[in-house]
Amino acid sequence: MNTALKTSSHQYADIARIIHGKPAASLSKLPAIWQAIAQGAGNTLLSELARHDYVEAAQLFRHHGTPLAMEALDAIGHDFDRAAYPDFGSALQSAGTDAAQMAVRGVQALFDEFGYAVPASFYNVILATALRDDAEVLMDMFKDKKQLLRDRLWDAVLHAMLLVTPIGLHVQSVLSQHGLRFTHVMNCGCNIAPSADVPFSIGLDAVLKPAYLQNLLAAAFEQYGVNATTARSGRGF
Repeated sequence: MNTALKTSSHQYADIARIIHGKPAASLSKLPAIWQAIAQGAGNTLLSELARHDYVEAAQLFRHHGTPLAMEALDAIGHDFDRAAYPDFGSALQSAGTDAAQMAVRGVQALFDEFGYAVPASFYNVILATALRDDAEVLMDMFKDKKQLLRDRLWDAVLHAMLLVTPIGLHVQSVLSQHGLRFTHVMNCGCNIAPSADVPFSIGLDAVLKPAYLQNLLAAAFEQYGVNATTARSGRGF
């Protein structure tokens, strides 16, 4: 066996053990959307491996009964619906500046990489920062109570993207190829803007990618519940 492949396989097992084989709730305890995903039904385009891994993460999360568990599972499950993903043609048409058009193309490059294997909010939150009149200013979430559920979802997926370091680094490297930098700070302030940084490339190991994506989903579940219950009330929680 190739040494690099053997090392990747060992790393995969080390990452997968975080979720695989741990106590988990039965499928019947999950929201209907996850039962549909498990059966390959519904309006999603997840691979068989992704369905298995993501349902496994959902069952583990449900077992621990963390705050807002059912809301988190339902929201993130529905975020895999094909209708939730951005229309990049429309986004490009609505991009009123060169910087916004650069950002749309950068996010489309991420979609070309990850497709429907990540929740739609993975793309929507970055696009939302770009398609504003004041795109250079950090976009604040949790300012409008009418958007509370959307912001919880965006916040959870964004934090998960950055928490799983190989994915976060890869995202930044893809954006750098388009002359962009994504910034995220406290209180969920974020933006995407042109950058003079030298473009760089950080790939994702093909063997490890499924484990990273399962970790991303597990992190999104936890971030949804934990942030929603521990953040100060002024942020809308």
